[in-house]
Amino acid sequence: MSEPFGIFGSTCEFGDEAGAYVLRALSDGERLRFARHLESCASCRAEVEELQIVADQLPMAAPQLVPPTDIRTRLMAVVESEAQLLRAAGPEADRVAPPRDTMRLRDRIWWPSWGVSPGFAAAAASVLVLAGVGGGLLLGGDDGPGPIRTVPAQVAAAPGATANVALQDGRATLHVRGLPAAPTGRVYQVWLKRSGQDPLPTHTLFTVRPDGRAAVKIDEGVDGVDQLLVTAEPSGGSMAPTSAPIVAATLA
Repeated sequence: MSEPFGIFGSTCEFGDEAGAYVLRALSDGERLRFARHLESCASCRAEVEELQIVADQLPMAAPQLVPPTDIRTRLMAVVESEAQLLRAAGPEADRVAPPRDTMRLRDRIWWPSWGVSPGFAAAAASVLVLAGVGGGLLLGGDDGPGPIRTVPAQVAAAPGATANVALQDGRATLHVRGLPAAPTGRVYQVWLKRSGQDPLPTHTLFTVRPDGRAAVKIDEGVDGVDQLLVTAEPSGGSMAPTSAPIVAATLA
């Protein structure tokens, strides 16, 4: 008996490309070809739907950690170094040879029998590489991150919505669930309020996913901050709140 193609047992010869399609790891030509194939293949459509459910959960599956304050500077230094090397190598250095459309992906290279496509594996490898780089930077610090303290937040005018703020080393990350999208032409903005002062604007503007979720790292430090507030402001943000807080958390 021949072995089924595809991660979820699809018998279609294109089933092994479903994972790469969901992760946007196919080339433009391969993605267009597979999209056309989906129009007539119920088996691949079902596999894509199952994989999409898993992919949609990936951003929320990883634990939310606040990196050391200097990680952005150190990471950008690595990126700039790589960019300088590419510029020195000339305009052809980062161009990839076009795929040979006359040969199927599974014929160009052998993959394990459970059907992981090359594009899917490449995407997974990229995630691992990025995780390794990030992990190396995190581990390279002299001191490890401090403990995380989580405080609940109140959500107004949004039945069923929840929010909390994770605090670590003077930094904050806001987590929301079930929050409706900001009104048309507006965006959510984070404010920090200290005792006896008006709320101060931050550079942190955000929107939510279709399911109302968001994990938002606050750019500014929160040492000495009593409250974290969120309002709906015109696109681009405001210097003073123009609406009542939708989310409010007491940090002190």
